[in-house]
Amino acid sequence: MSAGGGPATSSGRGGWRAGLLFGGVGMVCFSGTAPATRVAVPVFGAATVTCARIVIAAVLGAVTLAATGRLRWPGHRDVGGLLVMGIGLAVGYPLFLALAVDRVPAYHGAVVIGLTPAATAAIAAVRAAERPGSRFWLASVVGLVTVVVFALGQSGGGLQLADALLAAAVVSCAIGYVEGARTARRIGAVSALCWAMILLLPVAGPFLAWLATRDYPPVPASAWAGLGYAGVASMFAGSLAWYHGLSTGGTARIGQLNLAQPFLAIVWSAVLVGEHITWAVPATAAVIVACMAVCITSPSPTPPSTHALPDRTRITGDESP
Repeated sequence: MSAGGGPATSSGRGGWRAGLLFGGVGMVCFSGTAPATRVAVPVFGAATVTCARIVIAAVLGAVTLAATGRLRWPGHRDVGGLLVMGIGLAVGYPLFLALAVDRVPAYHGAVVIGLTPAATAAIAAVRAAERPGSRFWLASVVGLVTVVVFALGQSGGGLQLADALLAAAVVSCAIGYVEGARTARRIGAVSALCWAMILLLPVAGPFLAWLATRDYPPVPASAWAGLGYAGVASMFAGSLAWYHGLSTGGTARIGQLNLAQPFLAIVWSAVLVGEHITWAVPATAAVIVACMAVCITSPSPTPPSTHALPDRTRITGDESP
């Protein structure tokens, strides 16, 4: 969007660069999710971590909307998209991820989550009418196969229950990304994310209050830090940047930035959680980053700006985080 609140030309070089910048910031924030969750879940449990993420993001979202004068009902036509976005991003993804990393190391979860860009591109191709070229798909397939081979090697050549949970997290996350980007183009990235969390608060809030009545072991500072990071950086700040990047740069293309997330997440897992890194990590990371570079620079025959967006005037004034 223009600074004056007019419609954006997301297909232009300026829109692509902005999408790349905001998408990169969001990806960096997301890269710490698996290690943070790995630290918090053994103490709080998967359900508590999931609900806490929603409550933290909803409160921050309401404050943000009120402070920026955007605390207005988005309209009934967008409620369905906001709910799908919220359930995919804030319920399915963190819950399945939390259940998985309670069974496998954080780096294992991070690498399998690297399948998200391919899933996002596939869903976007169907749902958002984005049609990347053959070079894009070839690089996506190579990145996908690389991630799968790495995951199988790390798990001894077989799949586990945790892998199924991580696959469910990937699908949930991809659906949330695509629907969130579509909704963000209509009402803005800030309003889309904030309202998605606020709509989930009536369920997550009371459930978290009930979970808080349970007896917990002594909570170390690292667990509080992990929980806080998951709610503030991953669920809220990173998501704001990410959705803005998807809505301005194109869901399929900017979504490929997440191919670099496993590499960063493994680094955080080693530095913050003390997990061991083998020689396969830099080799895998090199291939993944190369695939990402091909994907985000490949031509797109159907740019995001050609999508039919009814009632575009509603985007005005809510274009960026």
